Formats: sequence, structure tokens, C-alpha cells
Amino acid sequence: MEYYIYMLVSLAVMLMGIKLVFCELEGRTAQKKGFLSWYIKYNEPFKYARTRSIILMCVVCYMIASIQPFFSVEWFVEMIGFIAVGVICDALSQVVGYYYSKLRFRKRIKAAMEMKSEIAKAINEDGSTLVQQSIPTYSSKEVVARYLNDESHLAFISFDGGEYVNSFDYLPPITYAVEVQNEKAEKLLEERNIKVTKLTKEGKLPFKDERIDVLADELANYDKYDLYRVVKPGGYIIVNQLGSDNYKELTSIFLPFKLRGRWDLEAGKQTLSEIGLEIVDSFEEHGFIRFDTLASFVQFLKGITRVDVTQERFMNFYSQVLQQIKEKSYFELTTHRFLVVARKKEL
Repeated sequence: MEYYIYMLVSLAVMLMGIKLVFCELEGRTAQKKGFLSWYIKYNEPFKYARTRSIILMCVVCYMIASIQPFFSVEWFVEMIGFIAVGVICDALSQVVGYYYSKLRFRKRIKAAMEMKSEIAKAINEDGSTLVQQSIPTYSSKEVVARYLNDESHLAFISFDGGEYVNSFDYLPPITYAVEVQNEKAEKLLEERNIKVTKLTKEGKLPFKDERIDVLADELANYDKYDLYRVVKPGGYIIVNQLGSDNYKELTSIFLPFKLRGRWDLEAGKQTLSEIGLEIVDSFEEHGFIRFDTLASFVQFLKGITRVDVTQERFMNFYSQVLQQIKEKSYFELTTHRFLVVARKKEL
């Protein structure tokens, strides 16, 4: 019996001690990493919902520590008592940990609630203009225009509904627009002499072999072998891409994993040169966009994603953005793009 009591006391002390240690560690981590939601939960009523997991833990611990014969009457009776004490002590430790954290971090909890109100207000406001945007170091339109003439068979690959194609003042008489948003592009470009088309069911370009003089890919995914197939010998492939560093500050909230590898100028040049294309020209740009208010940043997010950016899961990130704006007067996003001009060698 003494050993059994010792087991019960040890269980109670262990649960209480672990909870208090974790409360302290979690609080410090939340402060260091800006986990606003951790503090906010302590402004809500206490809820206990760990019964199943603690029962499983108690069963495992009892089976390891018990000195009673397995599956004897004494074994079952003591196990039931051990589980009951475990559940009660766990509930008490959760209550103690809740009020300990609420008292220990009361100032930060108050600050978190104030920041939550600021964030909620910003989400519902119309964003102001950007503080500053870096000056582009190259223009993909200007680069494409260098390789055009009236005799060129030109094809664009893009996904913006024809807006990029429509921005060109001059286009050759034979111009194609391979668009993901096919119907939108047709309406936008109906008054211009541009044939709007789309990829085949197999995901290939809708052209016969070696029919295009200049193929311009504007921020769209591509099959390098398919690009090579449709371009004439001596023709040009112009690829403008967003690099792996583009909006890298948003990676943590939209992707649950870390991306491997890099997509930059060197990688882009390599993918084209390894299929026999000659690299004629190239550009790379690392820039920035700065926001002076959280509202302007939220409006920006709404414009680049279909995800509901008002969800609770974005709260921690918004608190970090708001903190940077208060400290620096702006929040900065990295922009990264590159362009490669490649030529198909003549036979």
C-alpha cells in the first residue's frame, strides 16, 4: 500500500510540476515569437478537455510501475484508482496552470487583447496606400519588344486574363495569347488582332512544332521541352518568373512546410541551357514593398490570395506585422523576380 500511495503522490507532483514548467516555457516562447493567440486564450473561460489522453497516459504509467500481478483483482482495482487520481490531478494542474499563467503574464495578456482589437479594426478597414515600393530594375515588356517585328509569330503564356498582353502598344499581326483565364482574356482582347487560346487537355501548347518566333512566358509555369518544341530554330524564348524569395515573409502562414531548393536566375538559366538553348540575356531583381498600416497590408493580402485572411490562424502573424510597423513605421515584404532570354540554335 505504501508503494501505491507513493505512486499516486508521484503522479500528482509530476503533473503539477510539468504543467507549471510548461506554462513558463510557453509564455516566454510566445513573447519571443509573438504568439498572440497564446495570451488571448487566457482571457477566455477555462475549459478542460484532456480526459482521453490522460487516461491513456495513466494506464501506460501504471502498467510500467505497478508491482501487482497482471490482471489480478488488486491490479484492476489499483489501476482504476490510479486513473481516477490521475484525471483529478491533471484537471487541478490545468486549473492551477491556467490561473498561474493568467497572473504571471497578466500585462502581456492585456497587451495581447489590445492588439487583437487593433487587428480586428484593421481587417475591417480599407487599406491606405503603400509607403514605398522599390523601383523595378527591368521591364519584361521592354525586353520582349526588342525581339519583335512585323514578321514575328508571337505567343504569350500568362494567367492574368490578358492584362499583360493588352498592356503592349504594339504587337505583330500574328500574335497568340495562351491564357488560363480564357474567357476573361477573350473579352479583354476582342478588339485587338490577337488569337486567344489555351493549353490542350494534355497540358501542352496548342501549336505545331517550330511555328513560333518569339515565345514570352509571363509569370506562368511552363514545360521547357514544350517551349523548345514550338519555337523555330533561331527563335527566342523569354521567361519572366517570380523567384523563391518573392514574398518569403508570407511562407510561414500559407505553407505548413519549408520549401527546398531555390528558384532564381541561375536555376532558370540552367533549366533552359540544359535542353540546348543559348542564353542571350538575363536579369534578376530583389526589391521590396512597404506598408505603413496593417489595414493596407491586409488589403494587399486579399488581392493576392483567395484564402480568407480574416481567419483566426493569421492572428499571430498580424501581431508581428503590427509590431514591426510600430517599431519601424512600416512592414516590408521581399519581392524577387528574374527574366531569361534564350535562343534556339539554328540547324
